[in-house]
Amino acid sequence: SEEGSNMMYTACAQPIGLRHGLWRPLTHPCPSYPTRSRCSLLRAAAGQNDSSISSPSTATPSDQSPAPTTVSEAVRVARNASSTGTSSSNAGTGSSTAARPVRLVKPAPAPQTSSNSNVGNLFIAAGIGAAVLFALYRQFFASKIKTAISGTSQVVTQNISNKQLMKDAVGRLNEFTDRLRNTPSADLSAQNLGDEGTAYVVEGLAFNSGCVSLNLANNGIGRVGIAALCQVLPTCGVQTLSLSTNSVGDEGAELLAQKLSSNAVLRTLDLSQNGIGDKGARALAEGLKLNTTLMHLDLSGNAIDVEGITALAEAVAASTSLEILCLSDNYLGEKGGMVLAEALTANKSIKHLAIKGNELGDAAVKAICDALIGRECEIHVLDLGNNSMSEQGGAAIARLMHAKKTLKDLNLYMNDIGNAGVSTLASALYENKKLAHLDLGGNNIGPEGAKSLAKVIKGHDALQSLELGYNPLGAEGTQTIVDVCKFDLKGLTTLKLGWCKLGPAGARAIGELLMYNTTLTALDLRGNALGNDGAIILGRGLKTMESLKLAELDLGYNEIKDDGACAIANALKANTAGAPRDIRLNSNYITRFGQVALSEAVDMVYEMAKGKMTTIHF
Repeated sequence: SEEGSNMMYTACAQPIGLRHGLWRPLTHPCPSYPTRSRCSLLRAAAGQNDSSISSPSTATPSDQSPAPTTVSEAVRVARNASSTGTSSSNAGTGSSTAARPVRLVKPAPAPQTSSNSNVGNLFIAAGIGAAVLFALYRQFFASKIKTAISGTSQVVTQNISNKQLMKDAVGRLNEFTDRLRNTPSADLSAQNLGDEGTAYVVEGLAFNSGCVSLNLANNGIGRVGIAALCQVLPTCGVQTLSLSTNSVGDEGAELLAQKLSSNAVLRTLDLSQNGIGDKGARALAEGLKLNTTLMHLDLSGNAIDVEGITALAEAVAASTSLEILCLSDNYLGEKGGMVLAEALTANKSIKHLAIKGNELGDAAVKAICDALIGRECEIHVLDLGNNSMSEQGGAAIARLMHAKKTLKDLNLYMNDIGNAGVSTLASALYENKKLAHLDLGGNNIGPEGAKSLAKVIKGHDALQSLELGYNPLGAEGTQTIVDVCKFDLKGLTTLKLGWCKLGPAGARAIGELLMYNTTLTALDLRGNALGNDGAIILGRGLKTMESLKLAELDLGYNEIKDDGACAIANALKANTAGAPRDIRLNSNYITRFGQVALSEAVDMVYEMAKGKMTTIHF
């Protein structure tokens, strides 16, 4: 049949489906027989396999026979092959059954491989793997090794550095210890000692009566350092001990209080700015009750409230040795001020009282002034600054000054007594001829108040320092004050007129002051909007100034530019002998040009005034 080359055929000993001499295809496929081509079937019928076809040289000549050319010949050959196969099978098995069908199978072609391509693929894969490993090495292993090496190097360097630092630190501590043993006054402030350094250094105080003054301020000393200090206090001769600006706290205050009760040598104890609260204040009060030698106690800048001041007030009332009490910048309030006033009524020794920054108010200020008036002891220093005081508080202070004419230092800074309050104080100021320091800054005093003040301080030769900053004096009020300062205050050394709205007009008054005054050593003119015009006017005063005493001149925050700076520079060149040693021009508008002019003036002052040093702050 010619119906297709991929049809499945079967050759049997009894030709199945062979009719009328035709080879007819089976009507059903047989899954056990592979699909074969027609040529393969013809070769199989002829007794030839694929291997004999593909490799003809392997067959012997006797085995070779002509291939069938017709269907009839192919059938005949198939029958002969079946008979031969059946006979052989029967002979081999001893069975007379019919022969099984012969399956014509074409073996699958063997896969074609190439050894060269496989080797090449292996080399490529190996190369890719090596590249990946190298990248991983560089990214991870190499960086880790480098980090480890550098880390080791840093550790070694750090160890060497630490050893050197330790050696230097030990050397410094030994130097401090020797200073304690060999000097009567040792200033070890701001040396970053800490607890451990303090414990090491204070060993030099043990059984040491030579050192009578010790300053350990600003060293980060806490409870541990205070404990070490307390161990040597009973055996040393320290009379003045400053522990300001440390971390003593309530626990450290309790340790010091235990030694304070039995110490008969200590005269001054400074515990300002140490975070001491009511608990520490109570402990110190108990120690103070038993102490009979302490004369100066400073607890400023702590966190003492009403409860703490109540305990301290009991100790103050009973103390007979305490002369200086500083409680500034705490939290007393009006109630705490009233409690303190009661204690002052009983106390007969305190002559210096500093309680600024406690929001006392007029009522508490009046109570304190009345308490000071009613006792027999004099008062020399009274600091009531920043206590929300008004004209009424000023009137109470005036009564105190009438009663106690020994007041030397009065500080009313940053209150609000106004012009009326100054007028009330005026008569008391006139009577008090021992007053050396008067601070009325920030009290809303204008030209009228300046007139009242100028009248009473005229001829007040004991007055050394006058603070009127942060008051709206203006040019008029400034002129009033300057007229007195030019000739009639022979002891005045410090005048502070910062932020008083002087302007260029007020600068004229200051220029006259510089020309005629011969006593001033410090002049504060900050924040007065002098500008270039005011600086030029001041320059004229500096040129003609006869006094050689002016050492500090503060012109900061005055909007001075290069022209004003050049005017001041020319004044310094013209009067090298009278040039101030310290000139502050910070926060102005002076450029490089003005700075160069001032630097040249400083050089000329140095050359012409025989090495006189002038420092200018920009």
